[in-house]
Amino acid sequence: MDGLPETVEIAGQTVRIDTSFRTGILFEELLQDSQLDDLEKIQTALSLYFPGVFFDFDVIEEAFQALVWFYRCGTDPAETTGTGKDSGPNEDPPFSYEHDADYIYSAFMQAYGLDLARQPLHWWQFRALFRSLPEDTQLVKIIGYRTMKIPAKTSKEQRQHYEKLKRIYALPQSADRQQLESDLNNLLMNGGNPAALLNSEVRSWHQMEP
Repeated sequence: MDGLPETVEIAGQTVRIDTSFRTGILFEELLQDSQLDDLEKIQTALSLYFPGVFFDFDVIEEAFQALVWFYRCGTDPAETTGTGKDSGPNEDPPFSYEHDADYIYSAFMQAYGLDLARQPLHWWQFRALFRSLPEDTQLVKIIGYRTMKIPAKTSKEQRQHYEKLKRIYALPQSADRQQLESDLNNLLMNGGNPAALLNSEVRSWHQMEP
């Protein structure tokens, strides 16, 4: 009823946020980048979602929380800071924007006639459409293979067939959706206060000055 959000509130101010679905995908790839530490991930994420905006140290944590709220399509980060071990009803199934890029592109074209290479979509639109992809798309079939629990009474031939499909379409461990959620929660909780991380970095720079 309220339309798609184009801004977030940070420290009592309305700030525009990059709403492109491409930014959401880049943010996920950023979270999975093992070559970046928590500080670099926070800095890069803020620059992705708020290009050209400089945040004072005392509002960086609030800015990052607003970013995560937007990324989670309106879910309060404080309500979803579990370990990722228990699967909730709204948890994303196993897929990877990077490894499944071709299947995602073709699924949107097949189901909605949308060319993701050209179509500008709001992140919340993209996620809603993604979750509603029909079962006859190859992507949804592949997700089905990955999540399938083979019944104990399955014949030997069928079991071998399903196990082969699971191997063919298996994702690298780093692309697991539970691991991505866990990484985000670690960044929010175990990584500490983003403002504190940045302040500690500034103190280190000052100590290195002659």
